[in-house]
Amino acid sequence: MEKRLSGKVRRAIRARYYDIPPRAWIGKRGLEEGVIGELNTQLERDGVLKVEIRKGALISTGLDRKNLAEKVAEMTDSELIEVRGKRFILFRPREGWEKYLRRLRRKELSKEKREEKPVKKVRLDIAGFRRKFKKGRD
Repeated sequence: MEKRLSGKVRRAIRARYYDIPPRAWIGKRGLEEGVIGELNTQLERDGVLKVEIRKGALISTGLDRKNLAEKVAEMTDSELIEVRGKRFILFRPREGWEKYLRRLRRKELSKEKREEKPVKKVRLDIAGFRRKFKKGRD
């Protein structure tokens, strides 16, 4: 599965949403239509979803945690942000991938255009400065 988000964006999402509680569970029924439908519904509503894998899901599917999380991400057309233990985080932009990625590219381009202008060097005439203010002290 191809990764659509850069590492920088993934880190930002992971940092922001690592402590949310899981709102979906994959149990002994595995990856049925109902489970995938519920995951899709929650991703459409919130955009970010933390899912917990129960022990029965690992036995029924025969996959390990990482592969199961990747398969779920592929089936829901979302990006797998992180797998930590028995929980993983999925991300899918609410406005759709094309619009979201286009907005990210525009943001990066605007940062590149905002180049820093070189600072204009000012030449100081210290001797003249001292002469000017020395008159007032006499």
